[in-house]
Amino acid sequence: MENLAPAGNREALERADAAGADAVYLGYSAFSARAGAGNFDRKALEEALAYAHARHMRVHVTLNTLVKDRELPEIAEIIRLLREVRADAVLVQDLGILRMIRAMCPGLAVHASTQMTIHNRTGAAWCRAQGMRRAVLARECSLAEIRRCAETGIEIEVFGHGAQCVAVSGQCLFSSMAGERSGNRGRCAQPCRREYIYRGRRGAWLSPRDVCLRDELPALRDAGVVSVKLEGRAKRPEYAAVVAAEYRRGLDSLEAGSFRKASRSEREALLQIFNRGGFMKGYAFGCEDAEVILPERVSHCGVVIGRVEQADARFARVRLERDLGDGDEIEFRSRGKAESLIYSGKDVPAGGTAQVRLREGMKVRPGDEAARLTEAKQIRDAAAMPGRRVTADLYLRAAAGEPLTLRATDGENEATVRGDIAAEARTRAARPEELERSLRKTGETLFVPGVVDIRTENAFVPVSEINRIRREALAALEKARADAFAPDRGALYDAPEAKLPAGEVPRTAVVRTREQAGAARGRGFRIVWDPEDYREEALERLLAEAPAGDWLQLPRVCEEETLRMILRKTEKYRDTLGGVVLGSVGQLGIEWPVPFGAGAGIPVMNRQAAAFLLEAGCAFVTASPELTGKELEELTAGRPPIAVNIFGRTQLMLLHHCPARTALGCRDGHRDCRMCDTGHPDALRGNSLEDTMGHRFPLLRQRLPEGCRIRLMNTLPTDWADRKGIRNRIIELTTENPAETERVLDAAEQGYRTGLEATGGHWARPVE
Repeated sequence: MENLAPAGNREALERADAAGADAVYLGYSAFSARAGAGNFDRKALEEALAYAHARHMRVHVTLNTLVKDRELPEIAEIIRLLREVRADAVLVQDLGILRMIRAMCPGLAVHASTQMTIHNRTGAAWCRAQGMRRAVLARECSLAEIRRCAETGIEIEVFGHGAQCVAVSGQCLFSSMAGERSGNRGRCAQPCRREYIYRGRRGAWLSPRDVCLRDELPALRDAGVVSVKLEGRAKRPEYAAVVAAEYRRGLDSLEAGSFRKASRSEREALLQIFNRGGFMKGYAFGCEDAEVILPERVSHCGVVIGRVEQADARFARVRLERDLGDGDEIEFRSRGKAESLIYSGKDVPAGGTAQVRLREGMKVRPGDEAARLTEAKQIRDAAAMPGRRVTADLYLRAAAGEPLTLRATDGENEATVRGDIAAEARTRAARPEELERSLRKTGETLFVPGVVDIRTENAFVPVSEINRIRREALAALEKARADAFAPDRGALYDAPEAKLPAGEVPRTAVVRTREQAGAARGRGFRIVWDPEDYREEALERLLAEAPAGDWLQLPRVCEEETLRMILRKTEKYRDTLGGVVLGSVGQLGIEWPVPFGAGAGIPVMNRQAAAFLLEAGCAFVTASPELTGKELEELTAGRPPIAVNIFGRTQLMLLHHCPARTALGCRDGHRDCRMCDTGHPDALRGNSLEDTMGHRFPLLRQRLPEGCRIRLMNTLPTDWADRKGIRNRIIELTTENPAETERVLDAAEQGYRTGLEATGGHWARPVE
């Protein structure tokens, strides 16, 4: 399996190399899903590729954001650049970018980013059919689902270590709607790491623990995983070194046939470099609800090293369970409060007592817990970890009257450099042992000298000339290694046009209740059911009772078995079902027996993406809610069948954990939970999360056979009912009661604002 490390900047790239990473993933300075990382401009990217390829380390470049129409020319230039620098792969989310790459540079390897929400076998098979080499699966996949995806023949990459997004990746709009910083465009402000109130309890109800699958590598390999991704492009370079080195040890032992789990000290090193609430094994290995979420803390927890025995205003006396070193960062914790400082003093071993000078104003009490957030020695060791070296054999010929010639080879590649014509020795000819000493001074280059063979015939050779040709030969050999390792990306073509056909989308109402459906149907709206319950019995009842022509919204995420059950229902009711609205792009991998359109779970931000979907057979596509009114006007020019949601609560997140079960401390039983079905007093139904400003975010369950997924909805609906010039209008009804439903329908028909408390969304507020 591939040890895939993060490289937020050049230093992190070098640390990943030193740690033994097989590959790194990094972002170009634009259009990367981690805009907050250092990332690489054109020159830095060229240098990074040359550096990595010379060390036979692959580089995957992230181009995994949604882009607007005005940005497409720049995307075309980046595609040309990635071909030129011979990137090993590019990660994408936007279907428009995928369409452009396929047309412009079909030889460029494409990986489906986790932002593409590939989460089941059908989605993985669709990726392969589109010519993608690899799918980075959603973090929510079970191990069984991972295995099914791998059976399709596409390469499977999974997140193995680090921070876990609480929302299904690619389906999160919280940061965008709350403050114009779009997670789909690499600017996530991480509202998930803030505190919220759930049923009177304050906590970080959206903040997951970090994942660690170091000891699960055999199970991942057996499931068909080819790459283990280590999260952390926004973290310090030493983080990449520590984590990649530990996974290197695990993978090496696995490949040797004698897998060894991490020792206590190795696991502690991983915890020390960064952890939130210890580690969990993630959804792949059965973690649920309270085992996933850590309500008490959102930041690095470090490692507990002891407790305070005595304290006054100036000093704290700490009895140590673990070593404490000069320069370590210590945090004292008591009664929900925490204060930190940098320890300055002599190193104290475990079992000893450390006298810690406190900062002015710090309040530390006997009994307080002392944790080490940063271990200075660990950081120093990670920063000093030597990079990989390659043995180079050197062959020198120095004969009077001939050019000085040096051949360097690593056994597979070679480079030959010729220097000045060697002069005849007048007093003393160059001695082989003297020349060898100069040739062996490879210093901090990639190479260490192996065989050094010198043939000299009565030549005078200045040391400066030997040093020069040694440098040139090793540089040429390094380039030869990089050139031989880098993939050939083939021909380059022009960017494709995005000609969109004209088309109409009937007035549509997406509904959850029979009352909403009846009111909208009576006014001539096409009905799309977005039911709460997708279990087979409930879905059968809904489709059997629905009038002919009604459509069905598919869930954005579901297991393969559930998707196939829904397909069977559509086949059964193909004569009455008007069509289905796809919830995620992987659902294009099914031959639906009824018309289908692309819903909000397949965001369309540019005309290239719209063209991709319409060419794939979609009857209509849905404009991204992150576009402004002006950007929508550009997207919908020529009246293509692009639907625009003019009213409704935006789904901000799709959650795999249930806040109700989390608050109860439930760690298993998610699939079979029936609290909402039975009206349990602690059930989720009717509850919301409230932020510290008093904004309430409704929580709606979506019941699937495999358990509930929770929809976190915006605090207010978006209301564009009065916006002129929008064709192909959709309204989405979720929490609206009958009276509110009538007001929304009136406004949608007559083109005025609903009068309900609402937001203007991004109409006049462009996202970053």
